[in-house]
Amino acid sequence: MEEKYWSGAVSAWVELMSKAMAIAKDKKRQFDRYIGRFEAFTIKESDGILKNMKTLVFAAVVLWISSLAMQQSDGPLQCVIIQDKQGLTVPFNPPSFLTSNIKTQCQVYGSGHGMLRCGTSDVYVRAECVCSFYNVYEAKYHNFSSCPQGEKSDDVTKLKCPDCLKYSMNRNGPCINGGNLICNGNEVAPNIKCRCPLNYKGMFCEEKIENVTRICDRISSTNGLTRCDSTRMECVTFSRNRRYAYKCQETDASQERRGLPLCVDTEDTTQLPVRAPIYPTTMNPTEPDHSLTSSADIIVSTYVLTYISLSL
Repeated sequence: MEEKYWSGAVSAWVELMSKAMAIAKDKKRQFDRYIGRFEAFTIKESDGILKNMKTLVFAAVVLWISSLAMQQSDGPLQCVIIQDKQGLTVPFNPPSFLTSNIKTQCQVYGSGHGMLRCGTSDVYVRAECVCSFYNVYEAKYHNFSSCPQGEKSDDVTKLKCPDCLKYSMNRNGPCINGGNLICNGNEVAPNIKCRCPLNYKGMFCEEKIENVTRICDRISSTNGLTRCDSTRMECVTFSRNRRYAYKCQETDASQERRGLPLCVDTEDTTQLPVRAPIYPTTMNPTEPDHSLTSSADIIVSTYVLTYISLSL
């Protein structure tokens, strides 16, 4: 009886274990299916993310390259021109003997060694009063004389260049600003010529030439504007091949360049031009070069490439 009991118990235990093993195997198969699906999903999602990343990178590169091309082709928005400015530069005020008409300031009586003598009188003229700049330059002073009445030996309308060279202050006549008196003959004082130093010009070196820097802004139309090479007012200037036009504002003072290029150099001839040349309304344009790439072509190409990349 006892043996039969134990035999039934063992059979029940074996059957229970068989069912447990079957359940375990079934669970394992379900687990494996879930794992397989998860791995497939993960791989698919990873591929999608990677593909999207590649697409975004490609689009960014395309846009970056096209923006560089546009920046290079369009040129800078500002540039500078450098012009010569001429202005009257007189380093001192008219001398008092001319403005007050007091002759005695220039007269020396008795003996005036190396001074201009007033005719046959005993009156001599000081060097600073002979052929002075204002005395010669200003027409209203041409009849002025420091000599007594009737002894106009210092009248600049009659005084010869060699006399100015001999009797004037520093033997330089009316030349100022470092100019040197040059006599070509017996020309009278108002016709004297001076050799001027660098950056000065004029008959007596009274005109100073300065470099004036003007900042100009790029424009698309030149209507009503005069070329800058003929005016100091508001004007227009161009790049070397007239592809870009720039408007320069009127200014009397030199402006800070701030690293800006010269307007004539804003057109990089090593790059493909992308804009049609700009011409004033008074000029006839030359035949356009159809082999040149236009800015519209570049923009369209950029959009096409971007669309393709996003569709990948």
